[in-house]
Amino acid sequence: MKYNKLPLVFLLFATLCLASFDGQKEPVSNRYKAFFGCSYTDNTTIDVNTFKQIMTQPLCAKDSSNNIFKVKSFTITYAERGLYQDDEGLPIIVTDYSSDNFTGDTLNTLWKNNFNERLYKGDTVYFERVMCSNTEKKNFMCKTIKLIIK
Repeated sequence: MKYNKLPLVFLLFATLCLASFDGQKEPVSNRYKAFFGCSYTDNTTIDVNTFKQIMTQPLCAKDSSNNIFKVKSFTITYAERGLYQDDEGLPIIVTDYSSDNFTGDTLNTLWKNNFNERLYKGDTVYFERVMCSNTEKKNFMCKTIKLIIK
């Protein structure tokens, strides 16, 4: 019986390619925390109107000594809860997710308008992969901010 080695070689090559394109990983530091509007961090509940006022301000990062650092980039994920009907016409709550990447420290006009029109209590906004740069020009990933709208 003759054994074909081509599938095995292809599998090995594909695994090697995927492992080599893992991307550059920035160090995650517990020393740096991201802040929404330089005031809200970690897992927090926030009022709708307060969120809308603060969303115009930039995100910032602080170290354990409360020194403020500039945010270089971040990802936002918006979990919007909506009331829909199932197949039988009964009400069901479904969460719709929207996500976007930002360079810089502020939301763009599109997302500000989106939040002004659609933000409602029960929704959740995540600021993830918040990248800050310290005084030595090293990049650090901050802890995720989870804001639950009340």
